[in-house]
Parts: sequence; structure tokens; C-alpha cells
Amino acid sequence: MRLGLVAAAVAGAFASMAMAPRVGRADPRDIAYSYEIENLDAYPDKVFVAWPRTCGSTGDPLGAVSLQLNPDWVSRLHDVDYEVLVKGARHEVLSYCRRKMRIFALPAAAFQRVSRTATADDAALGKKPGESYFVLPALDKIDLQQRMAFFESDARVVASPFRFDEVVHATRPFRAVHDVLRLEGAKFSVVPVRAVYTNDDGTSDTVEAAGDAGAAGDAGTDAGASASTVPGPPAHDLGTRWVFAAAIAGILAGGLIAHYRKKRALM
Repeated sequence: MRLGLVAAAVAGAFASMAMAPRVGRADPRDIAYSYEIENLDAYPDKVFVAWPRTCGSTGDPLGAVSLQLNPDWVSRLHDVDYEVLVKGARHEVLSYCRRKMRIFALPAAAFQRVSRTATADDAALGKKPGESYFVLPALDKIDLQQRMAFFESDARVVASPFRFDEVVHATRPFRAVHDVLRLEGAKFSVVPVRAVYTNDDGTSDTVEAAGDAGAAGDAGTDAGASASTVPGPPAHDLGTRWVFAAAIAGILAGGLIAHYRKKRALM
């Protein structure tokens, strides 16, 4: 009787493993994440940047790097550590920058965009040599250390309540997520439009947002809205996972029975 219960428990445990949704990554932060904002042209008097677009390994802005411990950084105090957002463009988020990275609105008249050709030094920004991207010369004049105070307290800066570190998607077997977002209101709340999931098998699923999740931002909360409010992609056929798990359960159950019988024979 006891042996039967043990075998049933083992089989049940593996059956449960097979029935549960498979997780592509243990931590959502390991999933490749990108986003785009579809209505930046609704604010012609603003230029939007994501900062810090590059950061230290601890997630802190580059301006927090100790110059005493890293004297070579003195020559890099005017590095570009932000990204100018472009309507419809795909922007990536490095996993270790999500904790600090935010979207900021700056007055377009004071921070005019200028096109620049990327070099090998811009690889950290996700730019390939020869690729064109936008920079803000007026922002570049503010060194990395002063830039932290600028984004935190300058009266010309408006920070969206959206936070990338709160982007969490349902655990599904996918390897990448691309959010299509929209800005709304004077505080630039983020409203999810749709999410595109790239599955481990290379296929993709597009899930439309159901409802407005950005209203909370204008209400004063610091919690942003994202397409993380969109359900994860549809569960895929369990396929060979069920067969594999059942086979292992059978092997383990058989081993327990053989061990029990051998033990009884020696008694």
C-alpha cells in the first residue's frame, strides 16, 4: 500500500511538471526586452530620452563611477549615456539598467536633436559603426556627474511615472518581448497598446492590450504601466514534454518497486 502511494506521488509530481507552463527564463530580466512609443509626434514641443541608457554593472548611472578608483573616466565625463526616442523605432533596454532607467521629456527648443554617425565606441548604445542616431548637444555639455542631478531635479525635466524595472510578463516559453506603448497626459503616463512575444521556437504571438493602464500615472503614483498588463502569449502544445515526463515518472516508479521487492527478499 505504502509503495503504491509513493509510486503514485512520483508519477503525479512529474505529471504536474509536464502540465505546468514552461518558463523560458527563471528571471524576466533575462528575457530580451525592447519597446517603441507610437505617438511621440503628439508632443511636438518635447524631445524624449531614455536615461541612463548605459550604466554600470550595478545599474547605477555612469556618473556614479568613482573617479578616484577609475581616473581614466575623467576623459569620458561627456559620454552619451542616454537615448533619444524616435517614433516607431525599436529601443532596447539592457537588463542591468532597468532599475534606474526612465523616460524623460525635455523642451525641444532648448534641447535640439542632431544626427550623429555611430563609431565603435557607441556599441554600448546598441549602435553599429556607420549607423545614424540622434544626440542632444545641449545635454552633452552637462557632464555625467552633473547629469544625474539634472534628470533628478531640473525644472525643465518631466519624468514619466513609467518604470522599466516593473515590467513583468507572464512566465511563458518566450525569449523576447517587444512592447508597443503610447504616452498620455501632461505627466506622460505610459499606456500599453500591444505586446509581441518571440517564442523559444522562433514563432511570435501578438497580444493586444485590454484597457487603459496608464491612468494611474497621472494620478500621482510612481508605478508605471506597461504591456506587462497584457496576458502572456497562448500556451503551446505540451507535445513531447508530457511523453518525456511520463517516461521518467515510470522509470522512477519502477525503480522504487524493484528496490522495495529486493528489500523484502532480504528480510
